[in-house]
Amino acid sequence: MAAGKDLIRLHFHKQWVALLDRVAECNTEKSLEDQVILPLLKLLGYEQGDFVQQAPLGRKRVDFLVKAQQRSPCPHYLVIEVKAPSQMLLYKSWQLRQYLRDSGSIFGLLTNGKQFQIFYNDGDTIHALWEFTQAQLRQDYRVLTALLLRRNCDLVLNAFKISHHQIHNRLRQFMAQLSPETTILSLSQSVNSPSTKNYPKRPMIITVFNNKGGVGKTTLTINLAVALAQLGKRVLLIDIDAQANLTTGLGIDPLEDVEKAGRKDITHLLTEPRLVIGDVIMKRRWGSTRLDVIPSHIRLSSMENQLIQLVDSDRLLARKLREHDYDFVFIDPPPSFGKVNRIALMASAGVLIPTQLSPYPIRALEFVLSQVEEVSQFRESPLPIIGIAVSMYDRQSTALNLLMKEELYGRLNNLPGGSQVSIFPESSWIPRLNVISRSQNQGCPLLALTSTDLSNSLSASDQTSLENALQAYDRLAQEFLHIVAAKITSSVES
Repeated sequence: MAAGKDLIRLHFHKQWVALLDRVAECNTEKSLEDQVILPLLKLLGYEQGDFVQQAPLGRKRVDFLVKAQQRSPCPHYLVIEVKAPSQMLLYKSWQLRQYLRDSGSIFGLLTNGKQFQIFYNDGDTIHALWEFTQAQLRQDYRVLTALLLRRNCDLVLNAFKISHHQIHNRLRQFMAQLSPETTILSLSQSVNSPSTKNYPKRPMIITVFNNKGGVGKTTLTINLAVALAQLGKRVLLIDIDAQANLTTGLGIDPLEDVEKAGRKDITHLLTEPRLVIGDVIMKRRWGSTRLDVIPSHIRLSSMENQLIQLVDSDRLLARKLREHDYDFVFIDPPPSFGKVNRIALMASAGVLIPTQLSPYPIRALEFVLSQVEEVSQFRESPLPIIGIAVSMYDRQSTALNLLMKEELYGRLNNLPGGSQVSIFPESSWIPRLNVISRSQNQGCPLLALTSTDLSNSLSASDQTSLENALQAYDRLAQEFLHIVAAKITSSVES
């Protein structure tokens, strides 16, 4: 029996490799579809009636719609979007994401024959799962075939007839077992959370601080929080800036949605001793992604003297945040150094510094580091800097970027403690893109622009830019988690 299975696997592997070899003979999208994708579907067990090529979807056509279902609530199983082998897949998934949303399909495959990307639609959010190169699939095709084999497809679709939500939970667990990667494990957070042991029971409170305005601080705070929420983290945002940019950036109007609605905001939390965090939180949701927000109000600008007169006011926010079931709390203070900044830093377990690759923001780092050092003297433990995140990065200004990188590293090395401050890797630097301004005008994070209504209003260029920015924030979130986990491990060991 075992010998027979080995022969079947060997035969399958030979056919699989032969299909991959055909990619070199394909010059167009059509030739790749006919010579590789169609035979691949047959190899995976699908018959001609199991899929539709050039399937109509509204006014558009998808390259392949596999196991299309006629009745709700059963979703379609798989959408395949094919690009010519000469096309790079980087920032090309927006079209497939749109097809997944419009069709309700569970899985999506994007490929140019040299790269294969798998996406998962849980009904609310579309998750990028895995990316394989042709060379990787020559060695190991098990993950890809585990999701795409017809017999597994039939099992999933039959199960959906019983319970839509239960099957999505089982799918998440199944995918968590396929790969140990963080992005996959996070999909099963609500079912079986494996990674919370690395984090303290108390929320990790981070102040995102730079006294130089115009460096994208609030935009970075919002979209990093959303990226972490997509990875299964519970996140609270606190707007402690009288300008209320974070509040309005999340679609909350301080006058209409807070004051006229009779709601409490950060000013009440800071000045009313009996008021608790839960009394001021507003909840925001985009698909399956949720954030809790403590809004701000312009009245905060006139409360400096009142805050100074409060007993032990520097620690009042820290006390109120002490016991809450969040993984991370991000505080967005004004680009200056006053009483509210001190309150924020005294409450924090670390500081994240956003900067721009230009002269004035880089020079401002000296002031930021000195203020963090000053606050550390009044704390029971030093206030660590999580790292420096670069935003509003102009990828076209190659010569200037090189000069500014040298300036950034050189200035840090000449500042007390600066050599110990890490800079997030370049792959996570947030690009300067018009689509980011568009999300600010809409009062929503970038993720919200991927919803069907807003996405349909974007040009192909904006769709590509949107995916570009979302990938940068996702990488920033991943790097942030790695750095935080390392710092927590280091502090526990010491």
